[in-house]
Amino acid sequence: MATFSVGQVLTAAQMNSIANLTVRAVTGTSDTLVVTDADNKLITYSNTGTTTITIPPYSSVAMTTGSVINVIKIASGGTISIVQGSGVTLASAGATSTNPVITGQFKAASLVKVSTDSWYCVGGIA
Repeated sequence: MATFSVGQVLTAAQMNSIANLTVRAVTGTSDTLVVTDADNKLITYSNTGTTTITIPPYSSVAMTTGSVINVIKIASGGTISIVQGSGVTLASAGATSTNPVITGQFKAASLVKVSTDSWYCVGGIA
């Protein structure tokens, strides 16, 4: 995420980086989130089988508190399962609150980091 100081004049490139959402496409059956997935990123999942997204602990991927990662299932079949890495706590309104699942095509969720190793998952989950 870009950090700016008071009174700083922003360049066109800096302004564009704030407004533009970038997309990372995943076609495989597993994905571990990385620092560059946070903020202004949409991760698309197109595998028609089961895909597992792992949220890694801060000790291995140092995302800042307040980071938001947006994920969407674009495949017509299969599911996306969001799982906790070692030491990570995940809370959601899913049927299993610590292991939310995205089941429908074009359903999306946001993963929000709320403290060092704690995350919320909100959106189109089961």
